[in-house]
Amino acid sequence: MFYLKKLTKSLGISLAFLLLITLLITIFNYIGIIGLKIVTSFSYITPFISIFIGSILLGKTSNNKGWLEGIKYGLICIVIFFIFNYLAFDSGVNISNIFLYIITLIASVLGGMVGINLKKDND
Repeated sequence: MFYLKKLTKSLGISLAFLLLITLLITIFNYIGIIGLKIVTSFSYITPFISIFIGSILLGKTSNNKGWLEGIKYGLICIVIFFIFNYLAFDSGVNISNIFLYIITLIASVLGGMVGINLKKDND
């Protein structure tokens, strides 16, 4: 039960960060401060940063093996992305989605490893 609480908190923070950055980028685009190319770049970068941050938070609360926590967190995020992508956009699995899922998993593993190392620095 404690692990589910940690996982939910990390997913919530990741989602909040993702929504906040998306809202800011959308407002800046609407006002005309940034262009469409920057918006497109941020649409790919923002999910990886949010998953990285959530994975850091999860890694800080784990006891050992941050890479394993990162893999679990990444796989959960990939399943959520896959379900959302399949239901909302009715697109199947293609090579670009697989590439994005692999990068998501790598960002999550790196975040878990950074998180476990940040925990050890604080102890």
